[in-house]
Amino acid sequence: MIKKIVILAIFLLPAAIFSADVAKLSAFTVNTVAPANRTLEWALRVPVKYSPDSPIMVLFGGRNWDGKKAINGYHFDRLANQYGLFLISPSFKNDNYWEPEKWSGQAMLDAVKFVRKKFGLKESKLFYYGYSAGAQCANLFYNWKPEIVAAWGVHACGVWFKPEAVPVASCPALITCGENDEARWQLSAGFVRAAREKGFQLIWRDYSGGHELNKEALKLAEAFFEDVLSGRVTPVYIGDDQTMRRYAAGSGKAAGIDHEFRNVFCSDKVAAIWQNNSNH
Repeated sequence: MIKKIVILAIFLLPAAIFSADVAKLSAFTVNTVAPANRTLEWALRVPVKYSPDSPIMVLFGGRNWDGKKAINGYHFDRLANQYGLFLISPSFKNDNYWEPEKWSGQAMLDAVKFVRKKFGLKESKLFYYGYSAGAQCANLFYNWKPEIVAAWGVHACGVWFKPEAVPVASCPALITCGENDEARWQLSAGFVRAAREKGFQLIWRDYSGGHELNKEALKLAEAFFEDVLSGRVTPVYIGDDQTMRRYAAGSGKAAGIDHEFRNVFCSDKVAAIWQNNSNH
């Protein structure tokens, strides 16, 4: 149960459309009953310009990361400024925080509510991105309340929900992993196959290397979220996992790609990033 929310340092910006010369990175806290998270700090990045329609992205860092480390490490600043996107990230520590139904999910909902109230934001669907333990959060938090999520992405995830457990239509998702991160790669690839079988719209991409946070994966993630934020929903290319080639949507070659290996791209940019960094 969430007891109270305390603001530590927020710079308020006036006017109907708010702006500043430099985006603000600050923090606020949410008090919880979880033993290692009694006072849970959330890092907050306010975009240079925002409006009441601005959305919120929750960034989940690696295991026990500080929230500011996640916001600085994922490098979504350009995306945030261009789309008036608020970035928030928790400094979770232990207490099985990747299981939202226990306590961390309510902490996130209260943090989101606080940011909306403080900056006059309308209620809108959330965006999630996470790495490693944060990737566990991103997909398990989506599974917990899929109806409040616009899109989610993960890198190097080792714990997954069961696709058949989601009772509503899936939203766009991006899944990436290092080829040498063998156990997580196997689990991620298995989830992709099972989720596609259930009709999930997923983009899947693996990279050379191991468990480290991959800069190419982040580049693809930025472009993926930009498509969703831009409202692009019409497929323009279909990518084949087996050949790492893309074909124009509606073409015979695109139609021939089995659903198990099928990636749907709503922009040339995402399709090109997905294909051009191929290690195959």
